[in-house]
Amino acid sequence: MLYSAQFKRGLFVITQVLAVSEDSVAHAANILLEGGVVCIPTDTVYGLAACAEHPGAVEKIFEIKNRPFHSPIPVLLNSQSQICKFVDEFPPSASGLADQFWPGALTIILRKSSLLPDVLTSGLKTAAFRVPDHDVPRVLCKAISSAITGTSANKSGSPPATNAEEAFSQLKGSSVDLILDGGVTNSRVPSSIIDCSETPPRLIRGGIVLEQELKRIIGNFG
Repeated sequence: MLYSAQFKRGLFVITQVLAVSEDSVAHAANILLEGGVVCIPTDTVYGLAACAEHPGAVEKIFEIKNRPFHSPIPVLLNSQSQICKFVDEFPPSASGLADQFWPGALTIILRKSSLLPDVLTSGLKTAAFRVPDHDVPRVLCKAISSAITGTSANKSGSPPATNAEEAFSQLKGSSVDLILDGGVTNSRVPSSIIDCSETPPRLIRGGIVLEQELKRIIGNFG
């Protein structure tokens, strides 16, 4: 167990680091339910998790990262079936991609439902969704019966953390309540992003899932 401590506005601030275990993940879920923020391992890099339906918790993510509020935050889900709660429409193009690449490193942009606050999407009517190929974020989503934020664990402009030590170095003394240490993540390469809120879909960012793999499922992009 590691700790960071500093005085901040007269308060003793402690950021706790715990190894991933059944108990520590359950503890993390309770923090999320109370509107807190947890740094977690994912299948790409370490991420900052808050309950995606909680506007105050989402605002903390922006503050921790020094992220401009005009930059939307992606959403992580437990499974493809969970997405119906958070979107107005799940078109065939998105469904086909999800069947093929979820869980995995493909982020799909869709029109969001009113359950997701505007602060999460910077006022946009769309949100970016992914089901990660990693137990920790999926278990947390299931435990809190909601989606979580999936932005990388770093200060904006700095490299994303690929282990707990890197996350600890960047986030110590912040309002992150807990860092879950799951070892080194598998990749520094981000997820691919495709916008399926439009017809035809539009590739926003290349990543782990290659463009030719996406075209094999949905054909050419817009």
